[in-house]
Amino acid sequence: MRLTKERSRARWAAARELWCKWDPIGVMGLPDWRRDEYDAYLGPTLRLLEAGASIEKLASYLAEVELERMGLSDTPEAQKARLAFAARLQEWYATDWPATTV
Repeated sequence: MRLTKERSRARWAAARELWCKWDPIGVMGLPDWRRDEYDAYLGPTLRLLEAGASIEKLASYLAEVELERMGLSDTPEAQKARLAFAARLQEWYATDWPATTV
């Protein structure tokens, strides 16, 4: 189902909120930090979800973001957090936005 511009903006805002809650670089708790910190990753995240990506595929993208783009270190805790966030993204999309595209 193709989303209207209004619904697309709502889906984008919801995806932004999920990323901000995950907050891999830990800046959302800082005073006056902009909520658009992770916006560059929203489009690719949504495209993966629209394509029905597996949790492993989503986690692989998240690892690329964290390790290559953000320069964070990989740890067992980070791996678990990525898998949990990937599962959360997949659940959110399946529940709130199934079969939607822009």
